[in-house]
Amino acid sequence: MPANAVHQRVVMPFHTRRKNSARRRGAMLVVALACMAIVMALVGVMLQGALRARRQLHVERDLRQTELLLDAGLDRAAFQLSQSSSYEGETWTIPADQLLGSGEGEVVIAVTRRGDADVWRVRVAAEYPVGTPSSVRRTRTFSVDD
Repeated sequence: MPANAVHQRVVMPFHTRRKNSARRRGAMLVVALACMAIVMALVGVMLQGALRARRQLHVERDLRQTELLLDAGLDRAAFQLSQSSSYEGETWTIPADQLLGSGEGEVVIAVTRRGDADVWRVRVAAEYPVGTPSSVRRTRTFSVDD
């Protein structure tokens, strides 16, 4: 290129510049919306995981509470039998405020004698929380010699 050549600047018409600018803004909007959709999907997955973990924690808590009620029923039955041989069992209802507060518990103790033997058969059933579709129920049976 000769030294005295004049550099010409290409000037685009105004309406062409405006179209390109609008296309860039439109593309940026699409990118922003796509990023927003990805972030919302990630937040949704994290929220679902947290809810699932919370439900599982409540199930495990209710199961543990039922096991504790069952153990208490076994201890109560053994104590009552040691105090009186005429003990036949009982239904023991524990109010919600004495437990975890999310529902009341129930322990049903049934005592029967095995034939003429000196052996008592004790059946203990525990339920927590009582009367809900998600209640946890456990039963144990044991024998006690006279």
